[in-house]
Amino acid sequence: MFEQLKANVNGRLIVPGEEGYNERRKVWNTSVDKHPAAILVCKSVSDVVAAVKFAKEKGFTVSIRGGGHHVAGTAVCDHGIMIDLSDMRKVTVDTKRHIAIVEAGATLGEVDAETQKFGLATPTGTVTETGIAGLALCGGIGYLRGKYGLTSDNIVSAHIVTAEGETIQVSEQEHPDLYWAIRGGGGNFGVVTSFEFQLYPIGPEVLAVDVMYDYKDAKQVLHNAQAFLRTAPDEVSFNMMTVQMPAVPGVPESLHNKRVIIIAGLYSGDKADGEKAVQPLRELAQPISDNTGIVRYTELQSRFDQVAPKDVPVYGSSLFVKELNDETIDALLGKLEQLPRPSVLVQFWECHGRMNRVSPDATAFAVRDASFLLLFDIDFPMEEAKQCREWIDSVYEAMLPYSLRSTSYLNTVQADRQITKDTYGDNYKKLATLKQKYDPTNLFRHNHNIEPQV
Repeated sequence: MFEQLKANVNGRLIVPGEEGYNERRKVWNTSVDKHPAAILVCKSVSDVVAAVKFAKEKGFTVSIRGGGHHVAGTAVCDHGIMIDLSDMRKVTVDTKRHIAIVEAGATLGEVDAETQKFGLATPTGTVTETGIAGLALCGGIGYLRGKYGLTSDNIVSAHIVTAEGETIQVSEQEHPDLYWAIRGGGGNFGVVTSFEFQLYPIGPEVLAVDVMYDYKDAKQVLHNAQAFLRTAPDEVSFNMMTVQMPAVPGVPESLHNKRVIIIAGLYSGDKADGEKAVQPLRELAQPISDNTGIVRYTELQSRFDQVAPKDVPVYGSSLFVKELNDETIDALLGKLEQLPRPSVLVQFWECHGRMNRVSPDATAFAVRDASFLLLFDIDFPMEEAKQCREWIDSVYEAMLPYSLRSTSYLNTVQADRQITKDTYGDNYKKLATLKQKYDPTNLFRHNHNIEPQV
């Protein structure tokens, strides 16, 4: 069946039973075990065009792999064609325009490595092996969000292969409706093969916040973090995470199996002003340790790769909240008294500054008034999968009444129709109309799907 497609591409077409098939269909979350009818490892845009046209003609659905790092495993599908872009990962920096031209298979680490050669960066995420494409298309929340916004806010243009197999460029001037949609609307509208991202002068060294508090002080830490956020300068962005420290070599014995809260962040302005600006984050309670100081930007960006280990089953969810008030904090900490496994990771990502000053209807990404994003994740042995998933779902349900209009960060949740509609809010109808225009047969459905609507 696939001889026609194989004859029209430069990349490698792999079908079940052939060498490399099982390796290529694997994604970061090993609880996802799907079997495409074929995998096309693309070498060029023309390969993507051929795959899309073939899929449409033969009635296959399409999944798109960039980094394959989404918790829902949307990069791979059963019985469809998996368009694998992970060999298309070139990053080029235009120093005159302060623009990075990035192929869709590149990872965050590869983007940072190239842009930092010139003392430049674009907002990305905080795990270096994440693919830039999936991150950017659904938002992208990293340590530059306060000063420079989301990754999606910094898409200057993109090249897209549409459901008709046409190659187009989108920007403010060209196909502005589709340009609006891809900045938060995910992979619903075509295969993005490359981006142009705005760059800013960052690094090579930055002031990084790195403070650890005792979990017994969690309520005080969270309450004081919310208070700090009300007047925090745009240059400060920070994440908090609750974790049980492992009893392994390299971790001080006094911290073995101890629950802690870690504050990690960045001051993106002049380092001379940064010490004063981040000082409140070092005094949220009595610290266990404080390693705040000057580090290379690339080191900061890779510091928490270990919280997203390879080759483990993972399940997670998230909710945006308006405020970490006492009621919200008490509800969450109450759930955390019933952990099913030590590997539970709960994070609090603050939201302020430029990311929140963008109008909710200026791009498809609609959540612009939260103060924190709550994320709940767990990795587990497969024999405990049911118990662990049920616990994460119970946390989601318990925290839903405290959320901001039932909104989630789509880069961190399972594909769910209601969550998708709630999160896009008033933007959903416009997105559905654009879906009808650009993908009326819903060829691109293995994602946080937006259904075509006339």
